[in-house]
Amino acid sequence: MADVLVVGSGGREHAIACKLRDSPKVRHVFCAPGNGGTAQEPDMTNVALGDSDVEGLVKLAKEKSVALVFVGPEAPLCAGLADACATAGVPCFGPTKAAAELEASKAFSKDFFAKYSLPTATYKNFKIGEHEAAVAYVEGEYAAGREVVVKASGLAAGKGVLMPTSVDEAKAAIKEIMVDKAFGAAGDEVVVEQLLIGEECSCMAFADGKIASMMAPAQDHKRVNDNDQGPNTGGMGAYAPAPCLTPKLRKEVEQILQKTVESLAAEGRTYIGVLYGGFMLTKDGPMLLEYNCRFGDPETQVLLPLLDSDLFDVALGCAEGDLKAKVPEVCWKPSAAATVVCAAKGYPGSYPKGLPISGLDEAGAVEGVKVYHAGTKSGEGGLVTTGGRVLAVTGMAADFKEALKRAYAGVDKIRFDPPGAEASNLHCRRDIGRRAIERPTRVAIVGSTRGSSSQATIDAIKAGTLNAQVVVACSNKSDAGILERARNEGIPAVHVPCKKGTPRAEYDAKLTEVLREYGVDLVMLVGFMRIVSPEFCNDWAGACINVHPSLLPKHAGGMDLEVHKAVLAAGETETGCTVHVVTAEVDGGPIVVQPKVPVVPGDTPESVKAKVQVEEGPALVEAVRIFGTTGLPKGGDK
Repeated sequence: MADVLVVGSGGREHAIACKLRDSPKVRHVFCAPGNGGTAQEPDMTNVALGDSDVEGLVKLAKEKSVALVFVGPEAPLCAGLADACATAGVPCFGPTKAAAELEASKAFSKDFFAKYSLPTATYKNFKIGEHEAAVAYVEGEYAAGREVVVKASGLAAGKGVLMPTSVDEAKAAIKEIMVDKAFGAAGDEVVVEQLLIGEECSCMAFADGKIASMMAPAQDHKRVNDNDQGPNTGGMGAYAPAPCLTPKLRKEVEQILQKTVESLAAEGRTYIGVLYGGFMLTKDGPMLLEYNCRFGDPETQVLLPLLDSDLFDVALGCAEGDLKAKVPEVCWKPSAAATVVCAAKGYPGSYPKGLPISGLDEAGAVEGVKVYHAGTKSGEGGLVTTGGRVLAVTGMAADFKEALKRAYAGVDKIRFDPPGAEASNLHCRRDIGRRAIERPTRVAIVGSTRGSSSQATIDAIKAGTLNAQVVVACSNKSDAGILERARNEGIPAVHVPCKKGTPRAEYDAKLTEVLREYGVDLVMLVGFMRIVSPEFCNDWAGACINVHPSLLPKHAGGMDLEVHKAVLAAGETETGCTVHVVTAEVDGGPIVVQPKVPVVPGDTPESVKAKVQVEEGPALVEAVRIFGTTGLPKGGDK
């Protein structure tokens, strides 16, 4: 069995150390310097060495004959720890100083993106003495209607990115960095880039110098207060997998990460370790914001619990330059994780230290919960706080909402207060995962005709009265009006051809593949002139709806005018439409919405059809709303 050394002292490093310790191939984990949590873990020992003491860390690794050095923070990597380990013959999971320049210099990284055509915002770099040129550039950008972001190029502890809201604020940001030296030497060079609009996503990969094996996508929360208010922090919580990265977008991100590793290798900067891409998911596709050369914090605290493969094997495989030899496929659990950071009140400003921590055992006893330590140490009578971000409480479950519920159940057991304290000294955000919980329902419209009844859903979304998004329209007919409707609305339109004689299940599998690529939540069948297979119904159980032009179960199985003729022939005084869940029993799934219209003397099949069609669009809108709030039955109970 092997011993390993984990470098760092935060919650990230506690999570890394625990995952390595859990490997059947690891005997003991040394943490330098570690924290109060790693000090209490079995088979773990803290060593009083700073994480940037390169010489001391290499000496320790040699003395302990460790099989692997796993570096958590960026500072020792940018200082050359991986290079020193290589010289000493110690396997190290982390990039060399040359490769870590991808994080150490934002100016270098932006030039690198441009050189290798990696998608990113337009930008310009400015060096010492170019303050006036930077101001002129900003004025030109705002004059052209483009907002900007101002970044200190060097390492600034995650605080060197300024997001002005006006041209005056942008010029002030440049002065703060270049003239006032708010970030010291990190601001010797400044990057001014165009502001990108979209949703941010943290996309990390294990890299062995040749390949990038992407992890589950994650999202973190940088602002200190709920609703993304207050100053930026190191991160107040995270969750994974992030639903914003659809399979289609994930493929694009994977290609960017792989191209990055290959491009670095081409420059002699072989990249080994975690490649952490911060992406903005824009209307034009994923765009790189920046790269970090290590695991994110607190994203690590949700990603590693989801890792099914042995982290020791993964990291050692990367360090040896051949991940696939050690781990042919990196596997992930089909679960979800959420972490909530417990910070000292006042963070990221001034905050008290030395506060007693209670409730850790109770929090750890909550099902699916693990508490990771960051700013803690052992004091008289137990653990006390030493930093701003003190703990990260991670919940894990089969689905995201349950994972989040468990995380907060753990948080609610913890206090940072001395006995008799009147006000709590623990601060946490209460809206971690809000973007995932409140995300719009992703709807696919599938049809063979014009799809007129789908327009009401499209219009309701545009009006802001329906929390949904039509992400794709599909048809078995290339000339179907529903595809033209989608194109006119700026919705991706996909023709899924069906050759004559193709079995239903085979065609439906192709259709499902397209729907999955677009991250569809709900399938809306609108004039789809095909009976879907039982396999399709099973794949989309409780997530596929159809509108039928009668009050089911009456006149099930009929189509178009023949249904309305049957209504008149039966002498009925009312009819309507039914939005129902699609099941293997044709028109037999649970009823979701069923508006009614009167049938009066003199009505014809055409006049009845006209009245019913008026109700179909609003009924579909209501069904989408119900799906997004309470969900739909999967079948069985009607």
